[in-house]
Amino acid sequence: MVKRHFSNSIANIKLDVLVKNLKEIKNRMPGKKILAVVKCDAYSHGAVKISGAIEEEVDWLAVAHIDEGIELRMAGIKIPILVFGVPTYETAAAYQTHNLTATVSHDSHFSILMDGTFYHLNFDTGMGRLGFRPENASKVRDLAIANQRLICSGIYSHYATADDPGSEFVTIQNQRFINILSHFPEVPFVHMSNTGAIVNYGEINHFDMVRTGLGMLGYNSGNTQYEWLNPVLTWKTKIVQVRPIVKGDTVSYSSTWRAPENGYLATLPVGYGDGLPRSLSNKLKVLINSKLYQQVGNVTMDMLMVFLEDDKLAVDSEVTLLGEGAWDASKWAIHAGTNVHEILTNLTDRITYQY
Repeated sequence: MVKRHFSNSIANIKLDVLVKNLKEIKNRMPGKKILAVVKCDAYSHGAVKISGAIEEEVDWLAVAHIDEGIELRMAGIKIPILVFGVPTYETAAAYQTHNLTATVSHDSHFSILMDGTFYHLNFDTGMGRLGFRPENASKVRDLAIANQRLICSGIYSHYATADDPGSEFVTIQNQRFINILSHFPEVPFVHMSNTGAIVNYGEINHFDMVRTGLGMLGYNSGNTQYEWLNPVLTWKTKIVQVRPIVKGDTVSYSSTWRAPENGYLATLPVGYGDGLPRSLSNKLKVLINSKLYQQVGNVTMDMLMVFLEDDKLAVDSEVTLLGEGAWDASKWAIHAGTNVHEILTNLTDRITYQY
């Protein structure tokens, strides 16, 4: 995160809520080890701070890229860290140097990694992204045995449709993975369930470890949200200008909004450069003095406008953009036509983060 001397907006990260969410997940997955996914700077929540707050609450961490793992090691994080990404000859030594666990998802990775490197096997049971195909499980086992200079400490797959309840494909993938595991009875860490599978599919086999990223931050990955998960992040700013607007006046680029009546217009010092989607233009509502007001006109890079109706609010009035009585990231996602992951990871370092 960039240190800012003058903040246009502040994201408050409640670490106690983070830990509470983890405990709720643990209660629903008794006896399971927990792998916390902190990739993409912990979904823009600050990977170092988040990882430090939960290090004693979880068994593993996971990141997407090796640089993210190195950052955590340099910050003093000690617990095991799995890197989801593809190892290369350029990154091979870093797994050893920084005690990071690699992902092996292709035959070539066995020859790329250095002696003594720990790794997890990744099988593609239906995600279609990375991983060995299920029918190659026996061949992969032979490769693992032939490459005992490396240490296989886990095996995993990933659900494609677990975001919401009712998907038959979740059950199909689960059974495919069970069949794969018959070839690897001695692997110590087996994991497939993401947040969606944890909260939506309690009846399936969750193996011995589950993964959560979005869940510990307070959200399910789909449209089905749960009251026992509470958002960790709240984003606030302040009004920088209030001025009269006359019925018929237009606002912002392309003049997509016209004032339906006389009133007041507030300008806020945030926009899509801070991570507020332009696709929320004329849709978003923000919270000021316990009242929701309509954002109007196209969201611009650095500013957005809010119609105050006939309320002449004061400059410097606090505005809640996200969370705490305003719309949460799930509602943002629905109206923006995207998912919660994109909403959160789009938040930029122009925002000042407080913990």
